[in-house]
Amino acid sequence: MTLVQENVYRRTDAGTVGWDDELDAVLLRWHGFATSESFREHMRLCIELLEATGANKMYADARDQGAISEEDKLWSITEWATQADAAGLDALVIVYPESVIAKMSVDSVMEQVDDDIERLITDDVTEGRNWIAERPTTATDVAVSELSLSVDPTSDTGDEPKTVERTDDVDVPTGTDTVPESATDDATTSPPEPESETETDADATTAAEAALDSTATTASSTESTAESSTDASVDPPTVAAIGGIIGLIGITVVVISNGEIPVFVSNGLVNATLLLGSAVLGGMMVGWAGAKAIA
Repeated sequence: MTLVQENVYRRTDAGTVGWDDELDAVLLRWHGFATSESFREHMRLCIELLEATGANKMYADARDQGAISEEDKLWSITEWATQADAAGLDALVIVYPESVIAKMSVDSVMEQVDDDIERLITDDVTEGRNWIAERPTTATDVAVSELSLSVDPTSDTGDEPKTVERTDDVDVPTGTDTVPESATDDATTSPPEPESETETDADATTAAEAALDSTATTASSTESTAESSTDASVDPPTVAAIGGIIGLIGITVVVISNGEIPVFVSNGLVNATLLLGSAVLGGMMVGWAGAKAIA
């Protein structure tokens, strides 16, 4: 595990936006589920960084990202991508979310985008970082603390790049004379105390693990773990479909147990339609309502 430095402009429970010194690219790293407002705030801030720095590359680490709502998917396609293209974004890497539902959300957006941005969507962090590092860059030596954007930087970012911890030790080729550091990212960041830059590897690891626990606790409104927070961001249509299947199974069990079909009306076809329809629709309504309440 290697300690590297990044320029962090804004860090919240949902994500981090800043500048990746190794890649000369705008950095977006998701830490977990984000509300629609938070999701769009982070995405808009990336566009502001592109415009303020003159950058043309962006690296998005979405491994810990939660599911995206249908409204935010449409917004990402129709508004954000168009604005990012106009802001000068030429190359974009997205590291796939580990959540299956969130991964499907990313795929759904990527299938519908229509712009001039070159994209790579991958499960492999090393592949993604190497790919974006090889793209031509239009901005280097960016200090985000000197920028003036519509959203104020988080108070703990200070004037110096922050030390973060990465799980892989792979050098990323760059076009600058700086000494290459570790090439892959982990969503874990160390606490913002100044002395973190001089800690030993063992001390930094302990501090990073403590920061992860703190972030997971804050992000969960029910004091659950970060994993339960992510799982809670279920897709209502998916849960509704599951509810309908459960309702169908339930009525089947009732019929088998009683040895006869419940009779609501004398017409057999109408009776069967009412029976199946009420079971399936009832299950779907309960599933939908439950998913909405959790989300």
